[in-house]
Amino acid sequence: MGLPAIGTLAVANWNGIAWSQPGGAGTTVYPQEQVNVPFTAYPVGGQIWAENSGLWVLGCGHWQNAVLILRSYDPVNQVSAALICCALCTFVQRIQEPYESIENPLLFPVIIP
Repeated sequence: MGLPAIGTLAVANWNGIAWSQPGGAGTTVYPQEQVNVPFTAYPVGGQIWAENSGLWVLGCGHWQNAVLILRSYDPVNQVSAALICCALCTFVQRIQEPYESIENPLLFPVIIP
């Protein structure tokens, strides 16, 4: 089994949620975060809140402050690979090879999706 393609889900049922990508690779992943939803009681009834806040919005449509890095193997290049993914749904934003390079703070002081 090879690497997942960029823009697809690395793990389809991550966290036990049936993530779906009806538009195919590189499109929005569902379910999406809640936006402009009123609180029913706590902290203030009727107050509007949203989950769409973070440093980055990934190709899947989810907002992130930190990404999920999964370790995989590239059988074509015969090297380990770091999958830079959405922490909610495992949408593969990019792939870095070899995996060990992602641990070098001189090359990657901040992992940017």
